[in-house]
Amino acid sequence: MHGTNSPEPSTSGTTPPFTEITSPGTTEAAALRGLLYMTQFTVHDLNGDMDTADLEQRISTWLTESLQNWNYSVYVESVRILQNNKTAPHRISRSIETTSYVCLAILYYNITKNIYLEERIVQERLRNASSVIGNNLSIDSIQVQPVVNCSTEEEPAQYIWKATRPRTTQHLPCLSNQGQYASRSCLLNMQDYTSFWEPPDLRNCSLVTNSSTLENIPSVSADNAAEVASQLLDFSADRNLTQDQVVKLVETLNQIVIVSDINSTLASTVLTVLSNILSSSDEALATSSQVALRTLDALTVKMIFSGPSVSISTPNVAIGISAVNSTNYTGTSFSVASQNGDSELEPNFDGDPHGEALAGIELPPGLFERLTADELSLVSRTQFAFFSKTGLFQDSGAFKLLSFVIASSVGNISISNLSDPIRIRIKHRQHEEDIQPQCAFWDLTLKNGSGGWNIRGCRVDSDSSVNETICLCDHLTHFGVLLDISGTAQQIDLLNTKILTFITHIGCGISAIFSATTLLTYVAFEKLRRDYPSKILMNLSTALFLLNLTFLIDGWIASFNIPGLCIAVAAFLHFFLLASFTWMGLEAVHMYIALVKVFNTYIRKYMLKFCIIGWGLPAVVVAVVLAIDEEFYGVKLYGEELENGGSEFCWIAHRVVFYISCVSYFVIIFLVNIAMFIVVLMQICGRNGKKSNRNMREEILRNLRSVISLTFLLGMTWGFAFFAWGPVNLAFMYLFAIFNSLQGFFIFMFHCALKENVQKQWRRYLCCGKFRLPENSDWSRTITNNTKKVSSENLGKSLSSSSIGSNSTSWTSKFKSGSSFFKNSSKG
Repeated sequence: MHGTNSPEPSTSGTTPPFTEITSPGTTEAAALRGLLYMTQFTVHDLNGDMDTADLEQRISTWLTESLQNWNYSVYVESVRILQNNKTAPHRISRSIETTSYVCLAILYYNITKNIYLEERIVQERLRNASSVIGNNLSIDSIQVQPVVNCSTEEEPAQYIWKATRPRTTQHLPCLSNQGQYASRSCLLNMQDYTSFWEPPDLRNCSLVTNSSTLENIPSVSADNAAEVASQLLDFSADRNLTQDQVVKLVETLNQIVIVSDINSTLASTVLTVLSNILSSSDEALATSSQVALRTLDALTVKMIFSGPSVSISTPNVAIGISAVNSTNYTGTSFSVASQNGDSELEPNFDGDPHGEALAGIELPPGLFERLTADELSLVSRTQFAFFSKTGLFQDSGAFKLLSFVIASSVGNISISNLSDPIRIRIKHRQHEEDIQPQCAFWDLTLKNGSGGWNIRGCRVDSDSSVNETICLCDHLTHFGVLLDISGTAQQIDLLNTKILTFITHIGCGISAIFSATTLLTYVAFEKLRRDYPSKILMNLSTALFLLNLTFLIDGWIASFNIPGLCIAVAAFLHFFLLASFTWMGLEAVHMYIALVKVFNTYIRKYMLKFCIIGWGLPAVVVAVVLAIDEEFYGVKLYGEELENGGSEFCWIAHRVVFYISCVSYFVIIFLVNIAMFIVVLMQICGRNGKKSNRNMREEILRNLRSVISLTFLLGMTWGFAFFAWGPVNLAFMYLFAIFNSLQGFFIFMFHCALKENVQKQWRRYLCCGKFRLPENSDWSRTITNNTKKVSSENLGKSLSSSSIGSNSTSWTSKFKSGSSFFKNSSKG
């Protein structure tokens, strides 16, 4: 909005406020008193000889003069010139006579009387000012935009910081210390004018016990940072730290890194304190992983050093920082070794480790190939870290950490999807026989920000040995080697993986088509869907169609690398799989009611109850999984490593959740279906055996058809999964893939295409010529379906007709049974 209150001239030279605070208990709107605007424009130096510092001063003066004597109090806070040489990041263009620059400026508007100033008003003000600013300088292409807010973020768990303007501090009530408040500031990066959250200040929320020394440590500032670090070093040395003490130490280290200029001395002290902390138990470190890792990353980004590289070593952690030239980058090598089993780590950048190599990492020459020009302008260093104690990397998933951990990054820039992979060599911490290692990276976004291992984008190189693993990864982060405890993740070789994938996709495609055909047939012809078995079959076909369709697009969705989208697809796949299982079970229950429990089988709102169970129960299961932790769904790898023919797909990523919410669900329904299958089959065979108008061969063929049709209708082929273990694993995987991917096709054949009444409907409405049937050829058959309260006798006949394939009853017998039904009804 734009206000029109009385003019308030700005005061040139007045220092604007640099921090705005949202007090506890107040809303953000009430507390904010200023807005920041980022202004971008092009400056043309007609002579091409002006010094950058003079140019910045001249532009700052022009901006200040342009904003004076105005209704709004707007200040010039920062001006930055972008030029492509050693002293500035980027030059836009150059000619013989004129040099053009891109200029960025931050303007601060002091809100008074709730008058909000729109960006277009500031833009018009600057455009209306003189475009020629003296010293042969001219300005054009002026654009004014608001500085992007810090986005809503949850850190740590249950502390949700709402979207906030830069230079604003939010306060939230402490969860563990009532009456106190946690705080967090949204800051402005003066290098690229982007906003970012600083780590939350939870000092008032920590209930530290048995740590009187920590309680006496003063608040951290730039002036006392070195002194506070020394106190932390004294406190953490030779001490068994509790979890509360670790939390306090890590938070204080974080504050030191944030507020101070990090020289080599301070960095060494901070790193030694962190090394002492890593000697604590896993339980003590469990809640501090994220803050500790972010603190170490920030330290390596901010550390001031001279020369081509610098490294600092402590007993449990070592870091290295190397200066780089993004325009002439040829790669970087970093390794860590130990001398004669000594605990002191020795990092180096020469590619030749001195002593026993523990880990190494090689960055390819094409590391910056996917960076934009603006991102390249920010590249000045590569950072490395090595952890010999791995208590910060605790994951309760199905994998255990087998190796040391090494990390690498480039400033605050994200590096991913490299064409030439990063090569990481990591020594195993202990000798393991018959292992199947997997390369993984520590993903801080998993498990609500607490972090977890993720194998995406990493694979094991064939040159690995039993003592060390070589990983090839297409991105930068914390890397480690995991041990697959079950040993089944990579047991299917490349050839069989491709064959099984081909069979599954072809089968699912065929099943999707024929499941849809079955559903459309019953939807199009009203006479076919009058009985309960047909309605149940329609729901089962719907579930199978959506299951197959979701499965077919699953791998394609996984290739987009969008976590939220992958979670949604995995949840839908889980739901449709459970729905298919449930409707198979309901088919069995209905058959039991119709063929076995013949008397008093009328159930009020029969199909409504079936639909609530068939679609509602799977929805409840999936909803519970999502409510507990949406990260239970994610990307899984099928077959060998991705680069060697493995397949990525979105599915249940947590093994325990898979067994509880999927396997156990299926086992219960499968056992019920087995029991129903036997009972119903005995009833069918018994009834058919009493009919003497068929010879033995006809009876055997009829019973065999009933068995096959029931097998697919009730999902008996899913039982192959129980036998896919040990030496017969691969054989049953083939059987499982063939029969279950084609389940929709077999159901179409036995319960749609081979049914006499379906064939007649097709011939009556879809055929022409001699194949077409007259519309009144089967008029008397509809009489048995004119009421919704079907007796158990007709329900059994309907079931036999629709679900088993017994369609040889003549039209006269159906007419008689229908007439008898109405007579009995009228008598009642």
